[in-house]
Amino acid sequence: MSQFLWVEDFEEKKSVKPYTDFVFGELLQDVKSEQRPTNKEEMRLFLEKKGVFLELTFTDGLEFIYDPENLLKVDYIILDVRLVIEESADEDNEHLPNILKYYEKEDDPRAALKIVAGYQLYVELVINLGFPKEHILLCSNHANHLQSLADAFDKAKMRLPKIPTKEETDKAYVRNWVKQCRENPYSVLRRGILNMLDDIETNNLNLTEPFEKDESVNKDTFLEGLRFMLSSHRIPPNKTRQHLYKTLCDYLTKYFDIFSPKDHLYKEKYKGSSIQKEYFIPAYFVRNWVAHNILNNIKSKFSEQDVGFLFILVMKAMFNYSESSDKFKLLYDYPFVENTELQDCLVSLHNNCRRHLIVPQYETEIFELIRLRGEKKKNPQQISTEDFVALMYVSFLFSCVRIEPEIQTADEGLKYEINWNYLIDYQGDGLFEFLKSIAYHRLKERNF
Repeated sequence: MSQFLWVEDFEEKKSVKPYTDFVFGELLQDVKSEQRPTNKEEMRLFLEKKGVFLELTFTDGLEFIYDPENLLKVDYIILDVRLVIEESADEDNEHLPNILKYYEKEDDPRAALKIVAGYQLYVELVINLGFPKEHILLCSNHANHLQSLADAFDKAKMRLPKIPTKEETDKAYVRNWVKQCRENPYSVLRRGILNMLDDIETNNLNLTEPFEKDESVNKDTFLEGLRFMLSSHRIPPNKTRQHLYKTLCDYLTKYFDIFSPKDHLYKEKYKGSSIQKEYFIPAYFVRNWVAHNILNNIKSKFSEQDVGFLFILVMKAMFNYSESSDKFKLLYDYPFVENTELQDCLVSLHNNCRRHLIVPQYETEIFELIRLRGEKKKNPQQISTEDFVALMYVSFLFSCVRIEPEIQTADEGLKYEINWNYLIDYQGDGLFEFLKSIAYHRLKERNF
């Protein structure tokens, strides 16, 4: 889910729960009111577990936003307008003295800054740090603070954003803003990827054998490259988002060139690797389609759900990382899939994959059929409108079955036909069940 920075001093309130509930009530529904902390420091620790970083003074907020690692942790920011400024803060904070110079014509620069402190953080974020203003919500404790704020924006020749107050009339607006930000598909995808990369580095997970020995991947370079592509907090416009997603898919799968049918990738674990084939095969196919530049057709558009799915597969294959479902759960809200449902689906998918292919009758192995649908000579009628993103999911689902031929011979003994039996045969784990449900329902949604 998306993560927030919240700069709020609570104005010496005895309990911090009312303001916290006002802003993040939707986020805290799973925790009973009596179980929520009442003091500031306990609330900081409590909210951090929910993806909200709480800072209690202007200078603490200033230090947070000027720390690149901290700023990368958050997707959206909520700023109180009036904030505490400690008396000795300018001795410890390198940025505060320069900010106070803007207010030196006032009788009391600190007092003048205090009443518009949230505005000053807004300026630092938008002007100096390039943080998107659409990702910031200024929220005032009292309506009578708004005139000072309006004057500050006017002097800076900046457009005054909508600034709700912490009064009951604005409660729905604030909560809705938080909800929309928290559930924004791109933000959820970006945050999930960045948090998984942090986990991999924090836990010092090593590359799995195929990528450490056969391919000799530079782990640090690979992870930093992903971070670089997602370093901007700004949500890409629809016109350029597909380009970003396909660039990500290209980058994620570039080391899967080492696999091929000759390695028996379709049938077994790759060269004795401990990772099941279902985590390798879809990435191998995507790599093949990227390399042949056929993912650009009109049907093969990636959504945030599709990119997240591929990312989870790649992290499992490359780092044996399985703790993915919580980080992306807001992208996927699908019911469990029964094996009988899956079996019916697989039979239909196998028939679908055989259509339009110019292949000898014996080439009926399902993964080979999927590969051939990406070859122009074998699939001339459909390749320009093929849904290769759907085929990524198909290849994942077929990895969990054993396909057995049933040969029937005609009376004269010269003719025979082959029927394929699909037997659900896999050692299920939590990650596989999570991904199986995604693959099944995404295929339904893509009308494949």
